[in-house]
Amino acid sequence: MSRTTRITPAALALAACLAAGAGAPASRAAQLKGAPRGQRAAARRAAPEAARLVEEGAAALERGDERAARAAFTRALAADPENVAAHTFLGVLADRAGDLKEAEKHFAAAALAAPFLASARNNYGAVLMRQGRGPLAAAQFEASLKLERDQPNALVNLAQIRFEAGAPEDLRAARELFARAMRVAPDVEIARSLVVVSLRLGDRDAAAAAYGEYRSLMAAGATGSPAALSAGSRAELGAALLAGGLAAEAVEELGAALAADPSDVKALVALARAHLLRGEIPAAGRVLEGALARGLGDARLYAALAEVYQAGGYVENAIPAMRLAVSRDPRNESYRVRYGLLLNDTKAPAAAVIRLREALAEFPRSSRLWLALGIAQMNDGKNEDATRSFERALELDPASAPALAYLGAARAERGQYTEAAALYERAIGADPRQAVPYYLAADVLLKQAEVDETRVARHLSRAVELDPNFASARLALAKLYVRTERFAEAAAEFERVVALDPQSAEAFYQLGRVYVRLKRTADAQRAMDAFKRLSESQKEKRDTDRRDLLRRLADVRF
Repeated sequence: MSRTTRITPAALALAACLAAGAGAPASRAAQLKGAPRGQRAAARRAAPEAARLVEEGAAALERGDERAARAAFTRALAADPENVAAHTFLGVLADRAGDLKEAEKHFAAAALAAPFLASARNNYGAVLMRQGRGPLAAAQFEASLKLERDQPNALVNLAQIRFEAGAPEDLRAARELFARAMRVAPDVEIARSLVVVSLRLGDRDAAAAAYGEYRSLMAAGATGSPAALSAGSRAELGAALLAGGLAAEAVEELGAALAADPSDVKALVALARAHLLRGEIPAAGRVLEGALARGLGDARLYAALAEVYQAGGYVENAIPAMRLAVSRDPRNESYRVRYGLLLNDTKAPAAAVIRLREALAEFPRSSRLWLALGIAQMNDGKNEDATRSFERALELDPASAPALAYLGAARAERGQYTEAAALYERAIGADPRQAVPYYLAADVLLKQAEVDETRVARHLSRAVELDPNFASARLALAKLYVRTERFAEAAAEFERVVALDPQSAEAFYQLGRVYVRLKRTADAQRAMDAFKRLSESQKEKRDTDRRDLLRRLADVRF
């Protein structure tokens, strides 16, 4: 979120009113009739000479003569050291000039002279905030809002402090403050902030609703700071929407950003990603191919295009696109990893080994390259070499969850299930947000002579919690329920498995057996009929599935 502290315009209105009434107390009172009580009191206290000088300074400002204005306000303070208008004007001028210490001095003096003037408190807080003194600034904004509850500027300033604190309770407080400011004075920057803070809270529905308000204000020609309305700001918001899973909104915002700046490579890549998230592979390709056709030969575009081609099944195009990305940015370690994995995934593991060894000559301490080399060697049937590569990757990065998982798989293939389980559980510790290691750990624990069913159940339950569509983990959990004679729960899990993977012969077979135990004869017959229709080799499918699961851990996305 871009940070812009807001000085209350009412402070300058006060100063202008005080200046306009110099030498005419009755007229001044009339002009201040609608002003808050604190402003009227401050005006009455102003010495006549100070008021005249403030008026002179205000007139100079209207002419654009800041030097004369500053001199007049300084003389006004000599006549009346507590003149709120003069301090406010001088504080604003110092703030504009970037002299925050001088601005702080004048805004603090104004707040001290008029402690019950809400705008003076806000201005003092704003200059403290710009100096990074958040707690002191927050105290001033809170005091300002106690004096006058519905000030959009004070609300926004305090909201930004709460947002930057970052804790969930602070983010919720920030959202409430932004929402209050939005109700008082609808504004495109406030609407944008509501989108961002809702995304940070993981509240997609609220973020989508806030984006709707933001979109409406933009369509109505809303005004705001140039920074908030710039192509860069819109691209930044689009990227945040994409990260939050709001792909349609991201497409809209990134499209607007690129309409203003078609050469923004980061926005182009993000827009392609947003289309991919929506399953719009041709649209993603058009975005990137169009940019390349316009002469934007950036490596990032080629790397993104390789991902798009791969997602669309155009492997013959993905490989040369990735090769072009590498040639344009040969020192990009990530591109070298992805090129090797792409070759491996397109059934060319021997070629992948060659390219990854070339990359390791340049990046010998790259854990990710050693991991990718091990994956290619494993697919090329070089299991001993693969194990050494995984071990080297782990030496360089002991917290690499993919390296730990692959090394665990190597141990499992040798029947070393205890060692494999320990490695998988280390992978869980390295990255507890990945579902795959939980499933793999449970799988090898089930192969041990003495099965710790509680431990297995804990791992499988966590796997399906992290990834509700993880069919293999649900199948294993259902089979565990069968072992413990929890047949109703087993049937529910098997039913979910066949819904997720209608080609799973094993799931239909197991489901039929459970239906028999539950005396659901007709359902059992239908499940067994489905099992008979499926002719896939379950061992081959199981081995392929495990390799695919491991590759998920090693994926590097653009």
